[in-house]
Amino acid sequence: MIRVPAEDLMRLGTALFSALGASEDKARFIAETIVEANLTGHDSHGVIYYLTYAERVKEGYIDPRAEPMVERETPTTAVINGCWGFGQLTAMKAMEVAVEKAERSHIAAVTAYRCNHVGRVGYYTAWAARRGFIAMMFLNVGHPIVTVYGGRGRVLGTNPLSIAIPTGGDPFLLDYATSIVAHGKVKQALLEGERIPRGWIRDREGRETDDPAALEAGGWLLPFGGHKGYCLQLVNELLGAALTGSRSGLDPEEGPPSTNGVFAIAVKPEFFIHPKVFEERCRMILDGVRRCEAEAGMRIMIPGEPEWETRRRRLREGIPIPEALRRSLIALAEELGVDEGLMEALMGKPKRGLSVGMDEES
Repeated sequence: MIRVPAEDLMRLGTALFSALGASEDKARFIAETIVEANLTGHDSHGVIYYLTYAERVKEGYIDPRAEPMVERETPTTAVINGCWGFGQLTAMKAMEVAVEKAERSHIAAVTAYRCNHVGRVGYYTAWAARRGFIAMMFLNVGHPIVTVYGGRGRVLGTNPLSIAIPTGGDPFLLDYATSIVAHGKVKQALLEGERIPRGWIRDREGRETDDPAALEAGGWLLPFGGHKGYCLQLVNELLGAALTGSRSGLDPEEGPPSTNGVFAIAVKPEFFIHPKVFEERCRMILDGVRRCEAEAGMRIMIPGEPEWETRRRRLREGIPIPEALRRSLIALAEELGVDEGLMEALMGKPKRGLSVGMDEES
């Protein structure tokens, strides 16, 4: 395990996606969203996806030159066609349009389809919350790999959701898959040669296992939270697939892997209450929750706090990169002819420094 500065991983990612055909500004944005996942502790959605996206570009599933477009709109709604470009561009477009419309109309809802994997959903909702908007994003994943409550076999996708609320400081941020764990966490364990906790997956025969390879061999993830998590899993499928016209986990798997249907909502609080009063009330509530007496060995935390604390620490200390992932990233960079200087950090020669995209206000 080595630690690599965020900016070095940003430079590498920008070079990789540029070499794959994306414009430099697109490549840098994709790299930023991915490195942000690592910074906030979500390594399952981090630079491991440099490898995944490179394969999908080479296989023709991601069009690195595609631009998402507004297909139709009203003052408070819009439909975005992702045109099978990078999913991050489509998700960001959806949230930007929702925020722009909510700025004028107080609330807006946007759907997106023909959308590839968008990465960490909290990136987009936190972006809106830092600009003063309540933001919600519901996604379905068209690749079935999760069973349903009380069921067996692959039925639906990991179906994440995120809600962010401005509080005057770091936003309240809810961001998680409705499976018991993100698919990427199992892939990461497999890459690192580690076992996983029992209760995450079942093998193809339906048996409990701690072997991450069992998932890739036909096993399945479990939904989180029993019947309550299962209900959210279905909410995301209905809003992400049925409402947007995107592929459901129950449809035949045709076309790109891991497609996302996106439903984004932005709300401007000031129509309902003065923004400062809203933030003060939010802080009062959250501070009161923090003062709750904790059980032995526990710490009361607010959704989003683990991400913001991890982000500050990793900006100082660097992002941990497992050895197997390090070797794979170097091999990909060499394959694509990336300048050797951009691989120095992965070879143990970091050039430290933060970019605008990696500062504390991102």
